Amino acid sequence: MAFKYYAIKLSLLAILVFLAQALIPNFTELFILDSSSYFQPWRFVTAIFLHAGLAHLIFNLFALLLFGSILENLIGGKKFLLIFFTTGILTNLLAVNFYNSSLGASGAIFGIIGALIIVRPLLTVWTFG
Repeated sequence: MAFKYYAIKLSLLAILVFLAQALIPNFTELFILDSSSYFQPWRFVTAIFLHAGLAHLIFNLFALLLFGSILENLIGGKKFLLIFFTTGILTNLLAVNFYNSSLGASGAIFGIIGALIIVRPLLTVWTFG
């Protein structure tokens, strides 16, 4: 199992996409998950990397870097990516039926956390707030 820093690479990609959202007019509308997604299936993936604001991005990056790095170190890069994209796409397939539009990596991150709970159920994580 090789640790390839995919959590960091995915985080950097999310930052670049967020910059594109801020700098390119209508960028978000091209890739957001909405009712047209069934006819543009790439949106089930691209919506994972979009974020609604800086706070949304920061909280998702924090969770992705923390929990994603731990999980990737335990199971390897390929399995980590499989979990990230599978849970991200599956949650988007559900979300499109309940929301007018959806974006963000929260579904993929919850998938990472769920996998981490299965792999290391007694892992202690210190939190605050």
